[in-house]
Amino acid sequence: MNSIRKIFAHNFLAILYFNFKMLPFSQAVKFPFDFYYKVRFEHLSGRIFLNSEKITRGMIKIGGRGSEMFSRNTTIIDLKGTFEINGALEIGHGCLIRVEKKGILSTGNNVRIGALSKVFCENNILFKNEIDFSWECQIFDTNFHYIKNVIDNSIDDKVGFVEIGSCNWFGNRVTVMKGTKTPDFFIVASNSLCNKNYFDFPQNSLVGGFPVKLIGENKKRVFENLEDTSKFDIE
Repeated sequence: MNSIRKIFAHNFLAILYFNFKMLPFSQAVKFPFDFYYKVRFEHLSGRIFLNSEKITRGMIKIGGRGSEMFSRNTTIIDLKGTFEINGALEIGHGCLIRVEKKGILSTGNNVRIGALSKVFCENNILFKNEIDFSWECQIFDTNFHYIKNVIDNSIDDKVGFVEIGSCNWFGNRVTVMKGTKTPDFFIVASNSLCNKNYFDFPQNSLVGGFPVKLIGENKKRVFENLEDTSKFDIE
């Protein structure tokens, strides 16, 4: 019975449509994109660059992760800009991935984004390697609206950048705003806000708060799919 459920969890129409619409034929026939449950393609006018030495069936899984924890939600892909994928990627159930026309969203190897999360990219978001976001997280490189200084009439920048280092772990309901830059081996506690460059924090830091501050040192997430994270290439 479980095997049958797993088969019917796949959205075969979305799999066929997306792979052959967005990828060169030589990549599409390997069906690297695997979709689950309900998926809505809001816009697909952008470009996908799948940069991997070995392209395998289902290496990019969208809409399945976390489906056993939440009621059925529609996963939304809104791609008007550039999406660069450099390895295995898992986007959770009911997520919203939006890349605007000038945006560049780039993911490294083994990036996992939890269910009901949102990624809005208007400028540049970079995820390096071996990254875990729990459910209901938000990653934005934009404020969405301009803000004016009423004294000198200057306008603050609406968009910025986000760079997430390798071997990072984010608890549930973390918000990452423009200007965020995290070092490798970095843990962010649940319900926290990141909004600046944290490169002056040491590796193996545990941070939390709104906005985050250092709350622990010499802490390392044990990634279940790695025997030894010290052997992981974080370049």
